[in-house]
Amino acid sequence: NAMKNEYSIYWNVPTFQCHRHGFNFSNLINYGIIQNKGDKFQGDRIVLLYDPGLYPAIINGVYRNGGVPQEGNLDEHLTLFKRDLKKAIPDPDFEGFGIIDFERWRPIFRQNWASLDIYREKSKEIEAKKFPGLNSSTIERKATYSFEKCASSFMVKTLSLAKTLRPKAKWGYYAYPNCFNFSPTNFKKECAKGVIKDNNRSTWMYKTGTALFPSVYLHKKSFNEGKRAKLIKYRVLEGLRVAKMGPSKLEVLPYAYFKYKDTAGFLSQEDMKNSLFKSKEVGGDGVIIWGSSKDVDTHKKCYQLNDYVEKVIRPLVEADGSDIDCDNLNQHPNEV
Repeated sequence: NAMKNEYSIYWNVPTFQCHRHGFNFSNLINYGIIQNKGDKFQGDRIVLLYDPGLYPAIINGVYRNGGVPQEGNLDEHLTLFKRDLKKAIPDPDFEGFGIIDFERWRPIFRQNWASLDIYREKSKEIEAKKFPGLNSSTIERKATYSFEKCASSFMVKTLSLAKTLRPKAKWGYYAYPNCFNFSPTNFKKECAKGVIKDNNRSTWMYKTGTALFPSVYLHKKSFNEGKRAKLIKYRVLEGLRVAKMGPSKLEVLPYAYFKYKDTAGFLSQEDMKNSLFKSKEVGGDGVIIWGSSKDVDTHKKCYQLNDYVEKVIRPLVEADGSDIDCDNLNQHPNEV
């Protein structure tokens, strides 16, 4: 049995899609990366549930299950979530990581900015209809209260059901706790003060959840490797801070991506090394390497990923994060 203090690297990439192109990624296990048997995307060690059940959401103007949590039917969502979970994880004794990936809205009202602003607008509209004549700050306060009460209810009840159905697994939501460091509104390496307060009151995250999966995906433009390393470090540190608030310490495994979100080029060796091992440096339990089905949907993309794994990821993992100095590492096709 793996020792508790072991640092684990998980593979959460749908590379089973590459089998038909003659690339088999099932050998990752040989050099210390944990992956599902047969390179399945949802398997015996790790399962990512993408938008499971029927969370309220507004998708291209269409309202699903009420659109906003305060208008949503929780029971209907849980019934469908149960069906989705049992299909994805048929084994009741599954003891891997279960990650719920829900990104349509954030349970903290004020954090629904930019493209998510529609959830705040709709919530205010609902209150304004109920209480005509109230001033806008009172409307905002009421909207915040209703939204957050129902949103956290969706978060908690879903996690609780997952734990009831697959009690041996470790459960959490992808990307939480949020940090929003190095963001358009916060140029610092530290998480914004307000976000730390938000995380403290997001009790569903650490009282019901049993693992934390902060996101450490990187952008290439307007950053250098030093800043990207700090982005990772401080997001993991916030995860570790929140992890201590649970009834028993939660495991913290950031989600890392082998490409830059903005350029779609593969990470530099240094950025990949930090994505894999910055978490270890500060006391995290491991890291999860993610990739989308779009990264492995052609022969060329499978070839390129296979090449990158062999030339960059594999040597890094085998060296366990210590410095490597080999010329061939700089030969990988960095910009696709």
